[in-house]
Amino acid sequence: METTTKSTTSNRNSGEKSERSSKAAEPGADIQKAWGEASSALETLYSEASHQLQTVVQERPYVALAAAAGLGFVLGGGLRSVTGRYLLRTTAQLVVPGVLAALKGAED
Repeated sequence: METTTKSTTSNRNSGEKSERSSKAAEPGADIQKAWGEASSALETLYSEASHQLQTVVQERPYVALAAAAGLGFVLGGGLRSVTGRYLLRTTAQLVVPGVLAALKGAED
């Protein structure tokens, strides 16, 4: 009778060990799966952004050039200079009324 009890206990222990090992492997598998999905999503996003950028540059090269120059100016710290503040103030005075008028026209 002791023999059957020991074999049943050893079967339970081996079953528990296999459950523990599968549970321990699950977090790593989940992380790998999430990484693969994120990587795939980033690749898709990059390819679509690249395609959109190419289209804009081909259709409207001067707008793309102006945007690149403005972005370079801002990232280069140009807004901290006297010239940068002047350009920002002048642009705001010219652009804001047009944007407000367009918004009011869109509401009507």
